[in-house]
Amino acid sequence: MIDLDEIVLRTLEPNDADALYRFKNDWESTRSLGGFSYGMSSEDIRRWIAAHTNRAEEIFWSIAVKATNICIGHVALYNVDSRVRKAEFGILIGDRGWWNKGLGSRITAAVLAWGFEQANLHRIHLDVLATNQRAIAVYEKLGFCREGLLRDYEFRDGVFLDVIVMSLLCEEWRAVRSKRNL
Repeated sequence: MIDLDEIVLRTLEPNDADALYRFKNDWESTRSLGGFSYGMSSEDIRRWIAAHTNRAEEIFWSIAVKATNICIGHVALYNVDSRVRKAEFGILIGDRGWWNKGLGSRITAAVLAWGFEQANLHRIHLDVLATNQRAIAVYEKLGFCREGLLRDYEFRDGVFLDVIVMSLLCEEWRAVRSKRNL
């Protein structure tokens, strides 16, 4: 568990299914996320939780309100390769009451710290829709570098969108962390 004052990152629980069902079926919550499917059934969500809870190559957390234990999203390191010491980052804050409060930055920084300091990762990468300027700004503030562009990679609202590939190396994270006191 990772404690962020009023929020905790904890193991996904079956009780998270109802909240995740709402978030994954809310177009406003998922439209800026690459690769996320829309329109999952309750049973799909329950299977999804079970699958992600039991994968050795994933470190998956529910984002929960500490006082109530209510799930407001999820965050993960996917495709963890301990041999090469790399992983892929992904986050969804689905509860709109927690948007625009800097929570995504705090959670991302906490997961990066955990990945580099506890899991001994060397590299964390991500894909982000080129239209998701807020997320790109957060990732760049935390030290991520743009590596490439996947042209017309996702389809949203009737148009193809580019996806930006970004990465962060451990030594870059340490430099950003000391400079920004994260």
